Amino acid sequence: MMKLMMGSDLTRQGRFVTTLGLVLTLLVTPITSAAQDFPNKPVRVVVPYSAGGPTDLMARAIAKYMASASGQMFTVENRGGAGGTIGTAAVSRSTPDGYTLVVNGTLAHALGPMLRPKTAGYTVPEMSAVGIFSSSSNFLVVSPSLNVKTVKDLIARAKADDGKLAFSSAGQASNPHLGAELFKSLAGVQMEHIAYKGVSDTVNDLVSGRVPVAFASPSLALPLLKDNRILALATTGEKRMKGWEQLPTIAEAGVPGYVFESTYIMAAPGKTPAPVMARLNALLQQALDDPETRIALEKLGLETMKNTTPQADQLVMTELKRWEDIIKRLDIRQD
Repeated sequence: MMKLMMGSDLTRQGRFVTTLGLVLTLLVTPITSAAQDFPNKPVRVVVPYSAGGPTDLMARAIAKYMASASGQMFTVENRGGAGGTIGTAAVSRSTPDGYTLVVNGTLAHALGPMLRPKTAGYTVPEMSAVGIFSSSSNFLVVSPSLNVKTVKDLIARAKADDGKLAFSSAGQASNPHLGAELFKSLAGVQMEHIAYKGVSDTVNDLVSGRVPVAFASPSLALPLLKDNRILALATTGEKRMKGWEQLPTIAEAGVPGYVFESTYIMAAPGKTPAPVMARLNALLQQALDDPETRIALEKLGLETMKNTTPQADQLVMTELKRWEDIIKRLDIRQD
């Protein structure tokens, strides 16, 4: 039998509903209000590398616009070391309020904890992507002294040299290293990896032919190509690079299935409120529409990308899964 609710019961239920509604309102209102007011103080943008590199330059271009659009300072702070994990870990431990961000290569961001399981200081789920904002192909370049003109020539030379042909990178598991490892795997060749402390350290040996092969970022390759100090054989992306359409992709040049593109991410601590993340994402998207910002990114060989925060988080996980087997096969650890 259904029990009828008396007037006093209805009154008590009404008070409970009212009280519950008030509690929920008090809980939600600070977050909503904070998002509407965000930012109301300076925002710190950590670049986990030294000043002057490509990641630093793109972060400064974006931060400049976001500061102008929001009316608050977006201050870039360089905090390098340990392949980008020191700066990223510091951001992951910061207050999750949107006022501390990191800009990094998506691959370095995703693989850092895998490569340094004991010392990275953060895990991928402890971070949340504001957005993945740009991508670039790299160049497969060689020293002119190597006397190869095509990708097929390079493969033949690598096979003839029986694994002694050397390529440079900015460090173990850096983008140039991983791009080369993918090439070796798909082309069926062996090459010797020479790891340097940073991108700029590779230039002299690349140009001189001492370490004659590299999978170089546009920021490194373009000035050297302009001066004819190195030779480009191909680009690493899925499609031909804008402005360099005369160069084939590596896949077109004889290594089917090869695609390696660098993308870049802005991220925040994982528990940053969704409305604040949405506000940051909106500012980032606006920056990518700004002509001055676009020109600055294009000078670095970058194409802009737009996505929501959930889409960007999914792209991070896709990148992580794509490289997981390769990292395990190569047994790369940096602890």
